[in-house]
Amino acid sequence: MDHAQFTELLESNRDKVYSHALYCLRDPDDALDVTQDAFVKLWSSGARVAPGKEPGWLMRVVHNLCIDLVRRRQSQKRNFGHPDPEAVDRLKAAGPAADPERSLVLDQRQQALLEAMETLTPETRSLMIMHYFQDMKLQEIAGVLDKTVSALKVQLHRARKSLRLVLTAPCEPDLNIKRETG
Repeated sequence: MDHAQFTELLESNRDKVYSHALYCLRDPDDALDVTQDAFVKLWSSGARVAPGKEPGWLMRVVHNLCIDLVRRRQSQKRNFGHPDPEAVDRLKAAGPAADPERSLVLDQRQQALLEAMETLTPETRSLMIMHYFQDMKLQEIAGVLDKTVSALKVQLHRARKSLRLVLTAPCEPDLNIKRETG
């Protein structure tokens, strides 16, 4: 891959990559780090990526980097059957005043949805972001996540059901709320 090709890919995919990382990680600094790492990997592996497949390859790399970062920091444990207690505690402690700029930008519904998405596994959160926030088709996401479209539909259904339970639950976390498993 030559410098001109890389620059074109960087310009055309930078915002999409960063926004995906930001939605997944909810931290601008971590999102910048993941974005940079993804483009470094593209530069070093660009010759092995099939021409025209770079955007999908890049999204897969970002997805994997986000999951790796979440696992390394152990910010979310796989606790099927209940919302992640650490995520619930973080949401309660942060409150609406934790980030005034974010509170101004997002209305209450959007903020509630993003906070509820914290209870999803990193992979499912990534799937939801790609499909609903970045308007990626299920066929394209299936290539990125190396899953079938049917499996993604089931995972989306379970995630929506889980989010519905979290969003309609009373303010106090109910430990009987089931967490999505896909």
